[in-house]
Amino acid sequence: MSEVERILVKGANWLGDAVMSLPVLAALRRLHPAARITVLTKPSLAELYALAPGADETLSQGAGLNPLRAPAAWWRVVQELRVRRFQLAVVLPGSFVAALAAWAGGAGRRIGYAQEGRSFLLTEALPKPPEPAKRHRVEFYLNLLAPLGPVPPPTAPRLEAPSDARAELERRLREVGIAAGATCVALNPGATYGSAKQWLPERFVEVGRALSADGARVLVLGGPEEAALGARVAAEIPGGTNFAGRTSLPLLAAALARTAVLVTNDTGPMHVAQAVGTPVVAIFGPTDPVTTPPFGDRHTIVRRPVECSPCLLRTCPIDHRCMTRIEAGEVLEATRAWLARADEIPNPKAGARPKPKDDE
Repeated sequence: MSEVERILVKGANWLGDAVMSLPVLAALRRLHPAARITVLTKPSLAELYALAPGADETLSQGAGLNPLRAPAAWWRVVQELRVRRFQLAVVLPGSFVAALAAWAGGAGRRIGYAQEGRSFLLTEALPKPPEPAKRHRVEFYLNLLAPLGPVPPPTAPRLEAPSDARAELERRLREVGIAAGATCVALNPGATYGSAKQWLPERFVEVGRALSADGARVLVLGGPEEAALGARVAAEIPGGTNFAGRTSLPLLAAALARTAVLVTNDTGPMHVAQAVGTPVVAIFGPTDPVTTPPFGDRHTIVRRPVECSPCLLRTCPIDHRCMTRIEAGEVLEATRAWLARADEIPNPKAGARPKPKDDE
């Protein structure tokens, strides 16, 4: 087979999915070490993919890939793709328009899952794995590389916070009286996908207060749409600092790399924390702890396996029992277990030791 020189990867559309897709880039780099790999991505995720080992270039899709809704933006993207003359395209999202962009952009070989009636746009349309064969999203994405040869064993996503972001974070911490080397714990009380994924804010506060009393400094993280929630939670924790809505993706990665543990709902920053090597206490309710937990063994999942979970709904139509039955004490115990191990937790590049048993 002739060597592939130009590869297009149509990136995932959500922060967590984008992180879980990073092993695809690493695998493509191993398969084609000399190729130039370009990631076509939403503007909001361009900084994330730019941090990823394996990506040479990110290309913003701007206003979108739908030629009916944003024809000018569509045409600009198509022209950009055609100029680059990609030999191979790996389409991670399952949408019709994602495959259409790879086809219209002239990629010679186009690989994706057969769904949304788009198989004719792909040169290799793979059957989507059946629901009973649940697999982690990392493996789901890696399976798209099967037409290229034996699929490599899944590896954990990895990100490195840039040095300038780390320096900026330390400057911000000094401004609020947090010294270098101080133990920090991060709380992520929001969830972009929907309210059903959110544990009760007052219980995040309860956990934060206890950790503050233990001597930790508490950082509250989240996206722009979660700024008000973050401010409310941080204000009720002694010494709490709100960074929600105040970080770029590189700065978020730096903040998570700086903390000893992240306490979070099932959302994007959970996966970023795992990728930078920070242990995670993840609170799962309506989402599936099999397909979308942090990948690896540096996390503890806290959940209540009620009869209606996982439902995958954005909002709960009944009493939110999957979340309300999780008590602050359970989450606090799991967090303290990771803090007690802080000195023994190895660098992720050197391998990881077994984690405390998940609270299932």
